[in-house]
Amino acid sequence: MDIKLLRTFIMMAKELNFHRTAERLYLAQPTVSVHIRQLEEMVGYALFERTGRKVRLTAAGERFRLHADKILQAHDEALSDLARWKAGYDDRLDLLLAPLCAEHVLPPLWKQYTMKHPNVEVRIYTTLSPSVGPGIAAGRSHVGLARTASTHPDTESHVLHEDPVLLVAPGTVDPEQVDYRELLLDHPLLTKNHPEYWDELLFQLHETRAPIRPMSVSQVAVTRKLIIEGLGVSFLPRSAVQEDLEKGDLVALPTPDLRLPTAYTYVITPRNKELPRAAQDFLKLLYVNEASS
Repeated sequence: MDIKLLRTFIMMAKELNFHRTAERLYLAQPTVSVHIRQLEEMVGYALFERTGRKVRLTAAGERFRLHADKILQAHDEALSDLARWKAGYDDRLDLLLAPLCAEHVLPPLWKQYTMKHPNVEVRIYTTLSPSVGPGIAAGRSHVGLARTASTHPDTESHVLHEDPVLLVAPGTVDPEQVDYRELLLDHPLLTKNHPEYWDELLFQLHETRAPIRPMSVSQVAVTRKLIIEGLGVSFLPRSAVQEDLEKGDLVALPTPDLRLPTAYTYVITPRNKELPRAAQDFLKLLYVNEASS
């Protein structure tokens, strides 16, 4: 069966529009029509029903779509496996990481792992922390690292690292001369850059009547840059700002009347499923590094 016909069919089944399908596949619209007609002749059934400008899958098309997806997936995986073999790889490790974990946990670990296991192809995907668990449960990656525990029943979450949360300000601020309340009065408080602790912190700040001007910034990396430029302050995990603190680009201020939370990094794996050897070796290295840090 011609793979290019299957690709056209699958895209057409998704878009249900000849023009959009042609655009997505970089084909001429008549070519899409030819591909669909050739495939219908090959399988012996009409796969699409056309009513005016509307297009929908027939019952045969719905049924064939399930098989087409599997055939195309198997085809692509076979080519990918051959490419890995030609490149000298004999195993694969897929990681699904929250952005903060990809930035601060992975780099030194990846270097060590690839040196010890040069024949393992490592593929890295990033997503928001709440999406890591569902991704692992669906089998899209072997191991996940996130800032929140997974709630998916087909996964297990284990705490890898505990991280104190600090109030950080631009490096031009003198922590010994400035009270944190004055700082909050003069600078926007950059919030919502971590998925776990902001509700608790904001409640405490309101209870203590701290003068805050919240401004939501969803990414820690963006928050750090804004603070360094003097455009705000925030409560961030120490590991996310350690290098900036050491260089003097940021400073940490004491907050004696606040109970600052702890941020956690979680390892997320499939429940009741044996991991491939490459993933097991990665987890061993991950825990050894954490124990020695």
